[in-house]
Amino acid sequence: MELIIKRTCILIAAIAAICCPSVARGETKVLERSTKKTPEWIASATEGYIVAAVQAPAIAEARSLAEQEITSQMILSVARNVSVNRSNVSSEVVVNGEVESSDSYSSSTAIRGANLPFLKGISLSKAEDVYWVKVRDKDTKTDYYEYFVKYPFSRAEQQRLVAEFEEYDAGKDRELEEIESGYDTVDSMEGIRDALTTLDALSKYYFDDVRSAKVRGLTASYKELPKSIALTGSFTSGNELNVGFTIAGRRFRHHAPVTVKSNCASDLQVDIDDGASVITFDSSDCLPDEENYIEVTARIDSRKLTRRFSLNGLNSGQQNEKFSVVPQGQIVLSADSVDAASRTIGNISVRLTLNNRGTTAFGLKSIELNIPGISTPVIFDNIDGIYSTRGLIQINALAEGTYRVPAVSKSTLHVANGTITVVNPVTQAVERIRLSLPYSCNWE
Repeated sequence: MELIIKRTCILIAAIAAICCPSVARGETKVLERSTKKTPEWIASATEGYIVAAVQAPAIAEARSLAEQEITSQMILSVARNVSVNRSNVSSEVVVNGEVESSDSYSSSTAIRGANLPFLKGISLSKAEDVYWVKVRDKDTKTDYYEYFVKYPFSRAEQQRLVAEFEEYDAGKDRELEEIESGYDTVDSMEGIRDALTTLDALSKYYFDDVRSAKVRGLTASYKELPKSIALTGSFTSGNELNVGFTIAGRRFRHHAPVTVKSNCASDLQVDIDDGASVITFDSSDCLPDEENYIEVTARIDSRKLTRRFSLNGLNSGQQNEKFSVVPQGQIVLSADSVDAASRTIGNISVRLTLNNRGTTAFGLKSIELNIPGISTPVIFDNIDGIYSTRGLIQINALAEGTYRVPAVSKSTLHVANGTITVVNPVTQAVERIRLSLPYSCNWE
């Protein structure tokens, strides 16, 4: 059996004006009507009322669509920034090459996110008048109903609902502001989950593009937060290691147990003290000429964190947590736009390699470069990245703005000088590391 379904959809922005549903249907024939005389209110706006006009293949469906239409018009008159769409869908089914049924009509009203709890109790039982007409499309021989409802909606009722909406909407905005301001201070998985739960509820409520986009952006940012959680630790004595967590450079409270092992230490024991894991051990069997370590593993949701803490030099007073970040290689600079006539460039991207030679994670805040031919420093600000990988790390950043680039002599060395600003997790201090590296660019 061959089955073909064809669909045509037309989206129309809803407004308070009422259009007769049969205008675009071609010539029709009236088969039946609820009253002999067409009510005057169908064609004229009446103060204190909403007039809904819908069409459907059956009376029951028409009643349901009329209630949706009344709700749509009521919300449009009460709430700011509401988007209401209507869709008229026609279809035909072809079986074995012959039309078995055709042009079944349905309309749906989607009030995007207008989750307004105070708009309740809308019912056709409250309608002042209802009028319907059963018609037949002469071209398709299809019967359907045109259904009209006169629904009371006074100015006083509208003003009451406007006040309730504005109070409700302001409360949602306060929730969003709290979530936004809490992003830089959240310090637990419980806090992240609570924020995501609130954002999910807000995404179902907000019906305007600006706030919806902000909710989506914050949701993505909060979901990324766990990736910046780092396992940190320090030795407080020759046989005690305190292990905790940081997120974006600040303390992160996580009370899940950790597992520990060592290639030489024995009698490993773990106690929890104020959210930190205190590991005691016996390192008497560790040989000074071998690599000695304690390996700590923790799980945060589905993410596994593992960190090795060196025992070498511990008893001799050498610092086990080493911080060492070294810029190296060639800097690659690329401007989004180059205007040769005015000798200006716009929005510079940088690719820079850092070598993390230490045993700690580090935070990168900004990069400042002095580039030959550009009179002002190029600053790549607000990077705020946390990097825990040992070895080579590639940094990509963007400096927005327009820069003037005078002609540079061919003899000028392509060497950029500057600094990178980092957070040393050992001391928690902000430090500046100088660099002097060759560079390539796309504007010379």
